[in-house]
Amino acid sequence: MLTGDQEARLVSNSRLLLVAVCAFNRWTLDDIVAAYKIGTAECLKQLLTLDRMGVIALMPGNRIRLCIARDFDWLPDGPIRSFFRRESLNDFLAGPFNRTHETLEFVHGMLTDAALAQLQLELRRLRSKFAALHEESAAAPLNQRRGTGLLLANQEWEPAAFRQLRRRPAA
Repeated sequence: MLTGDQEARLVSNSRLLLVAVCAFNRWTLDDIVAAYKIGTAECLKQLLTLDRMGVIALMPGNRIRLCIARDFDWLPDGPIRSFFRRESLNDFLAGPFNRTHETLEFVHGMLTDAALAQLQLELRRLRSKFAALHEESAAAPLNQRRGTGLLLANQEWEPAAFRQLRRRPAA
């Protein structure tokens, strides 16, 4: 995990966050400059900031080495998750999810504590599998990789419309 200060610094600067996400996804400096309206000097400045933060090492020839595990996690109530909820979650969920490689699945049920523990284990396994597939895909040229978001979420939940109809608060 990054520290709260590191996360706060990332979300305080959209260009720094962009370069960080690209670096975390194994983009090169040239890839970033080619894809985004950010010049080489600005990109180098952001990469040097990330280097000083300890999340990457900027190597000779402007090569980027990650100093974090690919499957690292954001702080549970940290600045990155707050930023995602505030700035990106609705945008992510607004997609049509109708292309060949897209899916949106939602299920609801009532589970025991033992079943919830099993579900949590499976979600962690899926997250690890996603990280492994990302590492495997990193060797492919950038134009053969697709930016892919995977939302893994579960919580004890009841729709607000249902909660409003309860005679007593849910236990």
